[in-house]
Amino acid sequence: GICNFAAVAYSTEEADLYPGNRLKQDGYYFPKEIKKCDDSGGEEATRLHAKWSERRTHFFHSLATHIVERCIENGVGRINIGKLAGVREDDNGESKNWGKHGNLDLHGWAFDRFSNILEYKAKVKGIEVVEVSERDTSKTCCVCGTEDESQRVERGLYVCEEHDDGDGDGDAFNADVNGAENIRLDINDESNSESAPDLGGDRSTGCG
Repeated sequence: GICNFAAVAYSTEEADLYPGNRLKQDGYYFPKEIKKCDDSGGEEATRLHAKWSERRTHFFHSLATHIVERCIENGVGRINIGKLAGVREDDNGESKNWGKHGNLDLHGWAFDRFSNILEYKAKVKGIEVVEVSERDTSKTCCVCGTEDESQRVERGLYVCEEHDDGDGDGDAFNADVNGAENIRLDINDESNSESAPDLGGDRSTGCG
């Protein structure tokens, strides 16, 4: 997600959210400071670019290391990573326009670079990393499989009226965790018959 840089769901019914606040703040701060420089290719601008890159790299390596450690703790042998084509492009393959700030956030993700770092660190520990389709993962309930765009009621909340916990209001859980669980299950792979565990517990605690 944009607010959460990464969401990870495990078969153990655990899930971790990793906020992207620091990347987001840097994505606003450094371009503004660089713009103030008299010479865009001068010493000060070069120093700012280098510092920005260094901070991103540190974030990616620290996050990848933590995720791999969590995978080892949970006995994970394979990590599914969602392909971001659906976020960057529409159904016709054209680049989506998410508005000025949205595009800045999307470009600031550098998710491909992070994925490469994660894949390297995971393989060193004997964990396979596979890219899977993100199609419909954000609008499908990972518990019952109901597909409805309106169920993602806001950026951080997913409510499934079909999967009700008994209060008549539908079951609500973190939208990024729901998407991560669907990616873990690889719902677009017709040969995959695994079903998601109950998400009734609190799985939305952010960390990282």
